[in-house]
Amino acid sequence: MLKVLFIGGYGRSGSTLLDRVLGQVPGFLSVGELRHVFQEGLLENRRCGCGARFQECDFWRAVTDRAFGSVEQAEIDEMLSLKRRVDQWWLAPLLGWRLGPARARRDVDAYRDVLRRLYAAIAAESGARVLIDSSKDVSHGYALRGLEDELDLHILHLVRDPRAVAFSWQRRKFNPGSDGPMNRYSLLRTSAEWTAINAMTRFHRRTGARYAGLRYADFAADPAAAVDRVLDFLGEPDRPNPVERDHTVHLATDHTAAGNPNRFRRGEVEIRPDDEWERAMSRGGRLLVGALTLPGRAYTTRN
Repeated sequence: MLKVLFIGGYGRSGSTLLDRVLGQVPGFLSVGELRHVFQEGLLENRRCGCGARFQECDFWRAVTDRAFGSVEQAEIDEMLSLKRRVDQWWLAPLLGWRLGPARARRDVDAYRDVLRRLYAAIAAESGARVLIDSSKDVSHGYALRGLEDELDLHILHLVRDPRAVAFSWQRRKFNPGSDGPMNRYSLLRTSAEWTAINAMTRFHRRTGARYAGLRYADFAADPAAAVDRVLDFLGEPDRPNPVERDHTVHLATDHTAAGNPNRFRRGEVEIRPDDEWERAMSRGGRLLVGALTLPGRAYTTRN
């Protein structure tokens, strides 16, 4: 059975770096934020992590041909429409417990069939035994839960200090994948979404999922130890750890479908704590975000 590590949590939490580090483990494959493959890959033809446009990437062309055959524009539109009807965070009860009208449940089943075919094709083309999906989004995680009879699903909840996250969402960043700027969020929006999404992600542990928590600060401080923890969680403790003693890792070219611009980095990368927010974020901003997320911080940073 194909093993899938779903990295859940909120955006700008370091999931792309963790995803790619784990992708250097033999037998593991980093696919990035797979949830966005239909919009950003098939429709918008953004860049794969290898640098090629999605539709010109040999790997993704082989995957989509195997999964869906020759995909016409009408089929892309239908898959996107289906995704929009199903893959929304407020539909978690429908995804997790099949609540809702019959038509909505049929849409959920149809969308899960699309995901099933996609994951199977990726595994077949790559030969990987473990896929790392850093989509993070709550709804995507619950959609995958419905495939647990066919996927050996493990959920890793990655949590980063909300003040660091809020600072990151306000920075201006260029995205080579889209050749444009990344979205920027207000402190209020980030605080509210960080709290809600982390709480909903943590709920997996109450519903029988294979669940583990990881603080980004722990990963950045001792990446080798954090990777060892993840390998143990996956039941793969004998796999070689790609992180060197000096906290560096060699990042090879990956076929990540979407994600942070870090997915284009290659070569030796040093993993270290990111404390820029402590120096550059305004005191008022730190206090505001800290106050708004205080209950969530106490709740979500405990494993």
